[in-house]
Amino acid sequence: MSVRRAGLVLLCAMLAVTCARRSSPEQEDVQEKTNSARCTSRCLTLHMTQLTAAFRHLQSDQVLVWCENHRRCAQCLQPCKELWETRKVASPKSCEKQTECVTSREFLASLRSSRQGDCPPPQRATGFAAACVESCSSDQHCPSPRKCCSNSCGHTCQAPANLYKGVPLKPRRDISFLEDSEGRVKVMWVSKFNVSVEPVVYILQSRWNIGIHPSEDHASPWATVAMTLSEDAILSDLRPQRWYQFRVAAINSHGSRGFTTPSKHYISSKDPSPPEPPTNVRVSNQTLNRTQSASQFTERSMESGVTVAVLLRWEPPKEGDLPVHNYRITWMSRHTHAAQKHKHTLQAHTHTVASNTHARPAQSRTPTQGRKESNSRVTQGAQCEVWLHGLPPATSYLLSVQTVAYWGQKRLKSPRAQLVFTTIPHADSTKGDDFSNELPSSSSSSSSSLPSSLSISSFSPSSSDLPVSSSLPHPETPLSPVALGNLRLEVAAPHYHNNQLQVKVFWKWPQHVRQRHAGPYILRWRPHTCSTNVTSMERTTTVQGTHHTITGLLFACKYGVAVALKADPRSEAVAWLTTPTCSSVRVRGGKSLLCNTEKRLLSGRKVVLRPERLTADFQQVNGTLLATFRWRLSQHALHPTAVEGFQFTWMLQSEVAGKADGLEDTLISQTQTIAPSQRSVTVYGLQADSVYQLQLQVLTAGGSSGTAVSKTIYTPAINTTL
Repeated sequence: MSVRRAGLVLLCAMLAVTCARRSSPEQEDVQEKTNSARCTSRCLTLHMTQLTAAFRHLQSDQVLVWCENHRRCAQCLQPCKELWETRKVASPKSCEKQTECVTSREFLASLRSSRQGDCPPPQRATGFAAACVESCSSDQHCPSPRKCCSNSCGHTCQAPANLYKGVPLKPRRDISFLEDSEGRVKVMWVSKFNVSVEPVVYILQSRWNIGIHPSEDHASPWATVAMTLSEDAILSDLRPQRWYQFRVAAINSHGSRGFTTPSKHYISSKDPSPPEPPTNVRVSNQTLNRTQSASQFTERSMESGVTVAVLLRWEPPKEGDLPVHNYRITWMSRHTHAAQKHKHTLQAHTHTVASNTHARPAQSRTPTQGRKESNSRVTQGAQCEVWLHGLPPATSYLLSVQTVAYWGQKRLKSPRAQLVFTTIPHADSTKGDDFSNELPSSSSSSSSSLPSSLSISSFSPSSSDLPVSSSLPHPETPLSPVALGNLRLEVAAPHYHNNQLQVKVFWKWPQHVRQRHAGPYILRWRPHTCSTNVTSMERTTTVQGTHHTITGLLFACKYGVAVALKADPRSEAVAWLTTPTCSSVRVRGGKSLLCNTEKRLLSGRKVVLRPERLTADFQQVNGTLLATFRWRLSQHALHPTAVEGFQFTWMLQSEVAGKADGLEDTLISQTQTIAPSQRSVTVYGLQADSVYQLQLQVLTAGGSSGTAVSKTIYTPAINTTL
């Protein structure tokens, strides 16, 4: 029996130690806050003589102000404040031989190792507490409030004696509230008589739940909101539409009797604010898909039978007054956006343009027209990603995302978080059409046909603040497009691509005269006004087609753009555009550009980031082809932390004749963004016995890109040696 009893005692001791070590973060935070308050009360007690001479009532926060301005009292208070703010006991080095600081630090260390109360006499131990075992070595090994005490032949966890000796009584459970016109709430409580002369420190905690009714089951964890010597606290950060509960603990250097029972629920009378917009809106992935049902797409995508699916992602906004119900996404082609701006401008002006041939009466849009001009959808709940299907290739879009919350039956929407992006091109997307939104290939080898995406927080700086830097005439209207004669010139929104500011311009003739004006055209542009006193000469180029990308634009400038037939300068059409400021442009990941010296220093290093040894391994899995592509970075590349990822694109070039004709929704191209630490990517569902074009590019800090590596591969046939 003695052996069984000893084993049972050991088992119980082990369980007690295990339970003691499973304290929750909430309990640990309460313990550290309590220790900080005990430390504060001790410092005030040490200077009681000066305090009683200076103050009639010690239960006032002015006492703490006096202590912080008194040299020795402030030294004593230093470790207490550091524990409150960081939950860490000050290091010996931080005190630097200041006696008051050192003793406070030692007091806090003793509170961590020894709990409130005294150990009972060893001879009073009974039952498991009297077992001759070493079941603990400190109070922290015992479940609260037990202490690790001696029983003459060992150490066990025992109930403390004199647990509340010299400890202040709990405040009364009734807590009252008073809210002012600005939404600040005064929380008030009443204390019982003090059992000692020491100053009492109060800790106020709160918890809350969202809903029509108060609920303790769905409430947040208790959180400390104030430490004070007064019997009230003013809170300015209570949010509307939340049911709050409060509790108070009274503490002095000897300890605390714990918190009061939770108060009655309180809800603020303030109206909630609209939610914040989401952040870091970005295009995460784009894929090309074949489809045979393309009636809902543009004419070009119907002809080619190819559409683009775009994966959009964003980060949720910071916590607001109301929970996020869902997100609303709206997108439209930037051609449509520019045309709508021009139409609204013409309707707003009372004067008429000299040529009256393009004037049309204002008409209301039909539902079909509205669907063509803009699209929108909402997410299922508060999810932070959505796929947009059926977009035409090589098309530039203006997209916005809004946060939506509900206050009763009222819907509250955030400001728009905007994004400009271009869908990836398709090899046949420009055939048979003299007007295209596809950006022409750049002469640089770093990114010839990959999509670009950026976020511009401000599209147009104030033109009134821009000093004149050229002799161009002031525009009649600063908006684009402007049509003069029969030729119509339109300007898209400026975008940042290939480490420079660019803009796509395009022009059209009416359908009945289009064949008579085949070109070439003279396109010219120059800055009219700029925020900095820079001068730039007029630039011209000859264009055979009906669109062109102007590169190398200056930030924060208003440009005049003109196009005319080379054979007939009188056919000139003019448009105006305003470029964004450098600080307003956001690149991948929502990061700003290096607008000043940092960018010049980085470019001066002339370091080429280039992937090397791009290889492919193929496997046959369930009748389909799986490919793993691997690479490495050049040895002379930047430090690894400068690489922010890789962009990998593959595109089907050719396949076995007749094989793809019977396939619907076949994936023929995909662009993926890969983590910087990754040196391989696996692609599923490739077609056997086909030709693919690969492109791999390094993405660096600030949104700049390294040199792209392209390779053509031939996939093996199924059932042959891979």
